[in-house]
Amino acid sequence: MGRIVATCTICDTRKGKRYCTARGEDICTQCCATEREVTINCPYSCGYLRESRLHEKRTLDEAGMPHRDVKIDNEFLQKSEMVLMLIAAFFNRALLPVPNATDKDAREALEALVASFREGNEVVPEGAIAAGVVERFREKMGEFIKELQEREAGPFADKVFLGVLVFMARVAYGYDNGKPHSRAYVHYLRSTLPEGAA
Repeated sequence: MGRIVATCTICDTRKGKRYCTARGEDICTQCCATEREVTINCPYSCGYLRESRLHEKRTLDEAGMPHRDVKIDNEFLQKSEMVLMLIAAFFNRALLPVPNATDKDAREALEALVASFREGNEVVPEGAIAAGVVERFREKMGEFIKELQEREAGPFADKVFLGVLVFMARVAYGYDNGKPHSRAYVHYLRSTLPEGAA
C-alpha cells in the first residue's frame, strides 16, 4: 500500500510532498520554496535548503557595501591570511551556541566589532543575539589581539584587525539574501570552518 500524501500544512491546499524538518510536518514544494527562511526557520541540515543555495543569486548593490572607505586588496588579504582565518574561526565559534542565529545577527555583530576598532572603544550591539556573539568573540580573541598589538605596533595591528573584520562584513553582505531568517553566511562559516578550528 502506497504512502498517503497529506495536505500541505501551510497552504492547506496542495499535497505535502516534502517533509519539513523545521516544522516537523509535510508541506508542498511551492510553500517550501516561498516560505524558506521567510516564515520557516530552516536548519542547516535541510537538504532542500542546501540545494537552494546552489541556485540562489543576488544582485549586489555596490552602494550598500559595508565600509567602502576601507581599502582591501589582494595584497592585504595575502599578508593577513592567517589572521583572517583565525578571526573567522573564533567568530564562527562565537556563533555556535546560537543554532538559530541569522545573517542579520552575524552582520550586526560584525558591525559592532568594526565600529569598536574605528572608534577606539567597545561597541555593544542592540540585539541580544549579536551582543552575545560579540561578548563570546571578545572573550576568545582578547589575548590574541593584545599579543599582536604588543608584538606589532598597536596602530598597525588595529589596521589589520579592522581590515579583516571589514572584509568579513562584506562577505556577510554578499551572502545575505535579504530574507528575515537568512542563514546563508552563517551556514557558509559552519561548513567551511571546523568547530574545533579555534
